[in-house]
Amino acid sequence: MKRRDLLQGGSLVLLLGAAQIARGANIVAVRVWPAPEYSRVTIESDTKLSSKQIVMINPPRLAVDIDGLTLNGELRELVGKVRADDPFIAGIRASQQSPGVVRLLVDLKQSAGPQVFTLQPVAAYQQPLVFDFYPAKEADPLEALINERMKEKDRPRVSPPAASPLASSPALPAGPQ
Repeated sequence: MKRRDLLQGGSLVLLLGAAQIARGANIVAVRVWPAPEYSRVTIESDTKLSSKQIVMINPPRLAVDIDGLTLNGELRELVGKVRADDPFIAGIRASQQSPGVVRLLVDLKQSAGPQVFTLQPVAAYQQPLVFDFYPAKEADPLEALINERMKEKDRPRVSPPAASPLASSPALPAGPQ
């Protein structure tokens, strides 16, 4: 009798595990962070995601195939999260490449060095898949300083209001009258 219970319990665990695997990953959140130095796209899932990426040169794009996903509302939201002032990302398209594989196509405004990696869960964040886009050519710090100084030079300077002539002249001491 105990052996039968053990086999039934083991079968149940295996069936539940197979259902979990067949279900695929759930997307918890998608985020886009543009910054002058780099842009970051994060896809947060309840399970670790695996991906393959292809960098295209002309026009500059990154294609990422993510395994174990079905195209859903959260991934479609990613398309609208790209801001016009993002220095690297022009747009993102998402499609169901094949059953269980979603393709993200990231159109870039300039040549960039993409990095795709996963991070360990931290606090409330679950399993993030991260895309970082750095400039292909690093910015020269001296050139950035010169450009900043040139912008300061071009700004109109506000001078303090001129003092009235009466207020600026020293008072004469009262003398004998």
